[in-house]
Amino acid sequence: MRRLNRIKRPVKSPKNNSIIDRILLNLYDSVDYGFSYRVKKGLYIDDLFHNSRWKKFDKKQLHKSLGNLKRSNFIIEKEDYDGSVIVLLSDKGKLRALDLRFKQLKSKKGDWDGKWRMVFFDIPEKCRKGRDAIRYRLKMAEFYELRESVFIFPYDCEKEIRDFIKLFKLEKYIWFGVLDFIDGGEYIAGLFKLK
Repeated sequence: MRRLNRIKRPVKSPKNNSIIDRILLNLYDSVDYGFSYRVKKGLYIDDLFHNSRWKKFDKKQLHKSLGNLKRSNFIIEKEDYDGSVIVLLSDKGKLRALDLRFKQLKSKKGDWDGKWRMVFFDIPEKCRKGRDAIRYRLKMAEFYELRESVFIFPYDCEKEIRDFIKLFKLEKYIWFGVLDFIDGGEYIAGLFKLK
């Protein structure tokens, strides 16, 4: 009898994805995207090992994950004047980290401050890719679509929205606002199960 060779398919380890997601989110949180005139902050690789959140990952796993992120062009490494290496997100890495952030917004719970975050846009056809991308992420995070291209969300999401707008260069077409009151607010609060 002839034996059939089985094709081995790569299995993605959730543990490895957890490390990669953590690295991306850590870099996202540490990078200044230009809301001020300060010099961009990066993450020194050695800093990862001194933080208690990283103690459960060994250095080998962390370096392997950083290598995978670099090969996938999610991060770039720059040598600082003192010879240390600074790890920064590439645009591709920023988008991946933003996707993770929008997924986290979906499960955001806690005390509501009584304010509504409104995202509304009028994006021309020539920027359709950006329009589809913002609509997809707002729906992924479960924003409430009040009207076509007008979305409402109860929790703070300004950084994620502004970073997305900047990444896709849509500053002229997307607006963000914070409202104290909106008609039908009680109905929308019920949809979000707010207290």
